[in-house]
Amino acid sequence: MQIKVYVPKMIEIPSEYLPALAKRAADSLGDQAGEIAATRGHLVRQAVQDGLLREFDSLIGEDGTVDLVCDPGMEVPLELENKTLSLSELLEALQYRRTWSEVKTSAEAA
Repeated sequence: MQIKVYVPKMIEIPSEYLPALAKRAADSLGDQAGEIAATRGHLVRQAVQDGLLREFDSLIGEDGTVDLVCDPGMEVPLELENKTLSLSELLEALQYRRTWSEVKTSAEAA
C-alpha cells in the first residue's frame, strides 16, 4: 500500500522574489488569476518550479506540476487588511506595495 504524507517544513522565500513569483503564478493561470484566491501554495509551488527551492525538486511531476500543499486540510487564501485577494490582486499589491483600498479602487476603475 502506498500512502502520500506531507511533513511540515519551514522554508524561507526572500520577500524581493514574491512579486516575480506571483506574476508567473498568475500568468500560468491566465484569465482565472483574477478569480482564484491567492494562497501560499501558489507562491511556493512557483518557487519550486523556478528552482528556488531545490530540496523540493523531487515533487515536480513529469507534466511540470508541483505536488506540494502548504496548509493542512486546505490552502488558506491570503489576505490584505482582512480581505481575500485574488492572485491578480496579490500581484498588484506586491508590485506596487499598495493597501487593499488602493488595489480595490484601481480594480473598480478598470
